[in-house]
Amino acid sequence: MESAAALTSIQRLRVPPRMGPRSPRSNGFDSWRQDDGYGSPARSEFRQPSPNPGGDPNNNFVQLHSSKSAVELSAHESVAPVAIVTILFFLWGFASGLLSVVLNNRINSTIKSTDSALIGLHSAYYGGYFVGPVTFSGYIFRHYGFRITFIVGLVIYGVGCIVFWPCGVLQTYPGFIISNFISGLGVATIEVAANLFVAICGPPHYWEARLNLSQGAQAIGNVFAPILAEKVIFRKDEGTSNTEWLISVQWGYLGVAFFDFALALFFWYVPLPECTDAELTRVNRWRPASSALTEKRRKKFLGRHSLLLLGVWAQFCYTGAQEIISINGASLIQVFSPEYAHNANSFLWTAEGLLAFGRLAGGVGMFYVPARMLYLLFSAGCIATSCILLGLQHSPGSDNSVAIVALRMLLQFFESICFPTIFALSLRGLSGRNVKWGASWEVLGVCGGAVWPPVYEAIRNRSRPDDQAGIRMAWVLVIVLFVAGPGIQALFVNFIPSWRGRLDGLSKRELREGYEADGTIGGRLDETNDHVA
Repeated sequence: MESAAALTSIQRLRVPPRMGPRSPRSNGFDSWRQDDGYGSPARSEFRQPSPNPGGDPNNNFVQLHSSKSAVELSAHESVAPVAIVTILFFLWGFASGLLSVVLNNRINSTIKSTDSALIGLHSAYYGGYFVGPVTFSGYIFRHYGFRITFIVGLVIYGVGCIVFWPCGVLQTYPGFIISNFISGLGVATIEVAANLFVAICGPPHYWEARLNLSQGAQAIGNVFAPILAEKVIFRKDEGTSNTEWLISVQWGYLGVAFFDFALALFFWYVPLPECTDAELTRVNRWRPASSALTEKRRKKFLGRHSLLLLGVWAQFCYTGAQEIISINGASLIQVFSPEYAHNANSFLWTAEGLLAFGRLAGGVGMFYVPARMLYLLFSAGCIATSCILLGLQHSPGSDNSVAIVALRMLLQFFESICFPTIFALSLRGLSGRNVKWGASWEVLGVCGGAVWPPVYEAIRNRSRPDDQAGIRMAWVLVIVLFVAGPGIQALFVNFIPSWRGRLDGLSKRELREGYEADGTIGGRLDETNDHVA
C-alpha cells in the first residue's frame, strides 16, 4: 500500500499543470496559459500556430522559448520581428518592379507589342488580389496565423516564377498571363498577413508609423528592381535577340523562385510572435459613451464597419490611380515633354525614389504628428498635383515640359504614405476577429490595379490618333480616383468628430490611457462583450 501511494504521488507530480480556458473567439490559435500567471517570462505562452490548433503546444520545433503576444511587445522588442517581416516587403517591391516596370514591357514588345497586351499582363498580376484575400489566403491567415500564411504566399509566388520558364520557351502570351496571375496571388497572400503583422507588432499608437517605415522597404525594392534588371540582370544590347533575352530572364526567374523557397524555409524555423483575437480586441476596440442617443447616432452614421468599408473603397481607387500613373508615366513624358523622352526611365526611377523617401519620412513624422493629418496633407497633394498636370496638358509646349516632368515625379512623392496609412487607419476600432477579416478586405482593394488601367486605356483610345487629347481626357479619371478614394476618407477621419475621436482614442498615448482607465477601450474580455465592435 505504501508503495502504491508513493507511485501515485510520483505520477501526480508528473502531471502537467491544468491549462487555462481558451478565448471564445480564438479561431484556433489562442495561446495556452498557465493558471497562475500571464505574460511572465517564467511561464510559457505558446502562440506559435500549428496545423493542429488545440493540440500539444510543444510539438512545434522552433518555439523553444516563451514569447509575448505581438501586441504586447514594446517598441524595442518589436524591432527584430518587424525587421524580419520587412524582408517580405522588399521582396514584394522587387517583384512588383520586376514584373510591372521591366518584364511586362519587354515581354509585350517581344510577343504582342500592343498597349492592350501590356495592360493585360499588368492586370493579370493584380487579378491575384481579387481571388486570394477573401478565399484561401484569408482562411489560412485566420486559422493558422502569420507565419504559415507567409510560407504559403512565398511558395505560391515561387511557383509563379517557375511557370515563367516553359512560357518563355514557348513564348506564349497566355502563359505569361498565367505566370503573372500566380505571382500576384502569392504576393497577395503574403500581404494579407504582412501588413497587419507590422501594424500590430508593438505599441498600438504607432500602427501607421511602423507600416509606413516597413513599406518604405517595399518602395526601395521597387526602385532597385528596374535599375538592376535594365542595367545588369536582364540587360539587352542591340545585338541580343529576343530569344536570347528571354533565356536570361528565365534564369533570373528561376533564381527568384529558389530564393522564395529558401525564404519560406527560413520562416518555417524562425520564431515569430502571434496574437489572439481577444488580445487584438483589447488593444484595438473603441467604444463611445454608453448613452442611448450617442449609440443611436453612431449606428446611424458610422455603422459597425463603415471605416473599414470606406478604407477598402479608398484602397481600390488609390491603387487604380497609382497603377495608371505607373503604366503611363513614360508616355506622359514622351507626348508632352518629348525633348526629355530619352531620359524618361531616369525620371521614373527618380519618382520611385521620391516615393520611398516619402514613406520613410512620413513614417518618422507619424511618431510626432497624427497619421490622419499627414494623410490629409498627402492626399490633398495628390489631388492638387494631378489637377495642375491636367491644366498643363491643355497647353502643351516647351515652356511646360520641365513642369510636367517635375510634377510627374512630385506626384509619386504625395502618393507615398497613402497605401499603408489607408490600411492601418481603416482597421482601427475593430474587434480581433474582424481585424483579420478587415486585413483581407483591405488587400482585396488592391485589385483596383487590375480594374482601372483598362478603363483609362479605353478612355484614351476614344480620341485616337490624337494622343494628347486622349491622355488629357483619360487623365480626368486619375483625379476622380484620388478625390473619390483617399480624398473623401481623409476628410471624414479629420473633420467628422466621431471618426476623429475614434482614431485619436486609439493612436494618442494620453487619450488611450484615459480611455483604458474608464473602460472606453477594451474592457473585460469574456463571452458577454467579446463581440464585433
